[in-house]
Amino acid sequence: MAAAALGSAIAELRPHVVVTAATLPNAVLARWRTVMGTEATVCVRVVDDADEVNAAGADAAGGVAVRIVTAGADAAFRALAVAERYLLARRTAAPPVEDSWSGLAARIPHRRPGDGADQSVLLIGAGVVNLVTASLLVRHGYRVTVLERSPDPRKNAEWPAYGCSRGGHNARMFTLTEADDYHDKVPVPPDQANTLFDRPPSELGWNILADTGPAERAWIQEFRRVPPWLARAYNTDIFDLNRRSGMLWADWMAADPASFDDVYLRHDILRLYEDADHFAAGIGRQRDAGALLDSYAPDRVRAEFPALAEAAPDAYAGGVLVRGFTLNVHDLIARLLDELEDAGARLSFDEEAETALRDRAGRVAGVLTARGNFHRADHYVVSPGVHGENMLANTESAGQIHGVLGCWLTVPNRRPLLEHSLKVARRGHVAEDANVTVARDEHGAEMLVFGSGYGYTGADPANIDRAELSAIHAAIADTARRLFPRAYAAAEITPGDPDARFCVRPWTASNLGLFETLPATNGAFVVAGGHNTGGFAQAPVVAEAVLNALAGRPHPMHTLYHPRRARDVLGDLPAAAPVPAETLPPRAVPAVEQPHPVT
Repeated sequence: MAAAALGSAIAELRPHVVVTAATLPNAVLARWRTVMGTEATVCVRVVDDADEVNAAGADAAGGVAVRIVTAGADAAFRALAVAERYLLARRTAAPPVEDSWSGLAARIPHRRPGDGADQSVLLIGAGVVNLVTASLLVRHGYRVTVLERSPDPRKNAEWPAYGCSRGGHNARMFTLTEADDYHDKVPVPPDQANTLFDRPPSELGWNILADTGPAERAWIQEFRRVPPWLARAYNTDIFDLNRRSGMLWADWMAADPASFDDVYLRHDILRLYEDADHFAAGIGRQRDAGALLDSYAPDRVRAEFPALAEAAPDAYAGGVLVRGFTLNVHDLIARLLDELEDAGARLSFDEEAETALRDRAGRVAGVLTARGNFHRADHYVVSPGVHGENMLANTESAGQIHGVLGCWLTVPNRRPLLEHSLKVARRGHVAEDANVTVARDEHGAEMLVFGSGYGYTGADPANIDRAELSAIHAAIADTARRLFPRAYAAAEITPGDPDARFCVRPWTASNLGLFETLPATNGAFVVAGGHNTGGFAQAPVVAEAVLNALAGRPHPMHTLYHPRRARDVLGDLPAAAPVPAETLPPRAVPAVEQPHPVT
């Protein structure tokens, strides 16, 4: 294509991104810069040899940013991911993520009392994420108040009275591949892409809605239109945050082991795969994530993990031991609350935050509760779960958090005891992914806690088709029966029990968490929520991101979990016709001599 024709095309289309295998003429770049004005633009070149990279990270003539990727089967995906990351930093006025990572200390100081300078922080929500955040803030000198709509978790009210952290069972797990993105990551026909929320669990989908309204239809549309290249980028970013969080968990355990006394901490997780191909792929995936410790054929699983010897002959095709840990999360929550009280934090339960009040400049000036109390602080941190939408009014995060439930059941941990917690993968099964956590009950008896299932409840966590909920519970019961038949029989479980325990996790259509910082009268108003299946796993890195936000320092999460990230790429979607899953970034166009089609 001649330079003049290309320049005219770019002037008409006004793309933010051009992916090309050729060097664009300076005249074209200059014209592009002129027509775009102050809007961010980036040209991503696909080159055959890394030695050709001589302008990576620099601005080309005409003021257009240039980034380089090497050729390969997925070059187009990688090129778009690089472009999206660049535009994200520009649009959020944040430093590049790479710079934010390098700006973090290798280890966050466990205590730095000068950080808070006696500033006050009101934390809304007493789930495990906000309690870990509160603990870190107290240790850095902040004066902390926690508001929670539910009863004090230490009083052991009935589970429906609580949110996800305490309403779920007494088990949580950390691995390096938690909270992975659930969008399709390879191209499929648009009408078949990202359809998990279109089908009920009984048809291997996730839709458990009793009624579907406009909010649910719009949210499902947001989920459906995330293209594979963007889903891959999201997954990479989630795992990067997991790695950072794993480092912070390890630091915390080493620096303050007393916080983890008596929470039944167990290290290293055994992942079981029912399907042989999935087992083979799992070995590679865990190796790539830096999590792999060992792998086991079925006979070796039975020999080295005798608790699994009684499992059905086809219950697993192999196992992979990975880095990670599990603990009794209710016990950790109780310990954190005790420590916060001992440190002088104020805890208020059965008090729901109702409204964030703003001053004439639009800054948050205080929080009004349903009791009629007015709380004022320098800073505010909202971890809303699925019940806190009212606190997200007038934020970019509003409307982005819906619910996805998971079910629980327990069986006794019979001798020979299972010593390592499990992750169980069953392709094509309603309970496709299950966590089996080694735990103790309230009387100190050994038990195994099964948690599994995905049931989309939409904007209302009570909007549940009970028959589909029973299908999830029956599927988990089937997993328990196949792995531990004697324990299952002893537990006298009723498969599909309509009164079975479940919790509703805060989920986003992007599958990313949310991190938003807005001004308060004397500080910052931070939203940190929507972590899908990764709230517990990422709790320390969320806390670190909050600490940095209150201190005015950058953190990668500020950019990676920005609430406009997906919408800035895909555009704001009205509640209308479906958008094909292969939608490209706004006005993105492949340019001359593009050897790899952009999908």
